[in-house]
Amino acid sequence: MPNEELNEKALMRARNAAYRLLTYRPRSRFELTTKLQEKDFDGAVVEAVLADMKRLGYINDRQFAEQWASGRVRLRGFGRRRIEQELRTKGIDRDVIAEALGQVFGVDTETETAYKEAEKKLNLMKTADRETKRRRLAGFLERKGFSYSIIRVVLQGID
Repeated sequence: MPNEELNEKALMRARNAAYRLLTYRPRSRFELTTKLQEKDFDGAVVEAVLADMKRLGYINDRQFAEQWASGRVRLRGFGRRRIEQELRTKGIDRDVIAEALGQVFGVDTETETAYKEAEKKLNLMKTADRETKRRRLAGFLERKGFSYSIIRVVLQGID
């Protein structure tokens, strides 16, 4: 009986920790697993808590990936490559990532986002010469996660 009580206490502590983590922001299953393991919860307890969170709808990697990608485009102006890399580090499956990016990036959405980010950056580089602007802008857009083909289109559009 004491062992069963200890497991119930551990389960309750792990559940509370998971709820606290999810109040800050949505998390992927992998992130939640990692955080709970870092807090030294037993593997069986972690799996039980994850099953509860999934059943209650608090963790859903597909929904998380779509929300993350959409937010990163809308708020930070990131491109497909950068978002894909971020989602991979959060333990999201490649198929789920591809699906989420397909939902977020329509036909011209990524190019439009790149143009908007380029315009903001160009406003900060008014005194630089043409080649310096192009070089800095290309590096900036690359760090934002845009492909070379999109960067090339944007650079042609600002000439």
